[in-house]
Amino acid sequence: MKKNFLPISIDIANEKILVIGGGPDALKKLRILQRFEAEVEVLAPEVCEEIKQSGVKYIEAGYDKKYLKDYLMVYSCLDDEDADQQIVKDCREARVLVNIHDKPALCQFVSPAIYRQGNITVAVGSNGENVHESIRIRDLIKDKLQFNLG
Repeated sequence: MKKNFLPISIDIANEKILVIGGGPDALKKLRILQRFEAEVEVLAPEVCEEIKQSGVKYIEAGYDKKYLKDYLMVYSCLDDEDADQQIVKDCREARVLVNIHDKPALCQFVSPAIYRQGNITVAVGSNGENVHESIRIRDLIKDKLQFNLG
């Protein structure tokens, strides 16, 4: 089934967001979310040193649906198809929005390529189908905005 994502902007400042996974993909997602002042927490059996030093709360444990309570959204940055399927099922039951890294078919939402300068935010999406093209177009817009906004 082809997805048809609605592009929206959502205020996530001070909202609890769970990132499942403790490696480089989770760190990258964590850094993006921190730019928007979200209250990010990380859950993984092993958490990389950069995440530990980021100042966010982290839980070194395997995934369990008991951890979903009180989150607005969850980003799964695992590379485990079975775990991702379970996370999707549990998040939908818990009414928590879910994003599975690099698997738009499993996602309820996707994150666009973002550029932010002051109160101007440019988000370029491809309906989860061509991330690299979204980034290329975002960068073209970014270059133009930097020139015009100084």
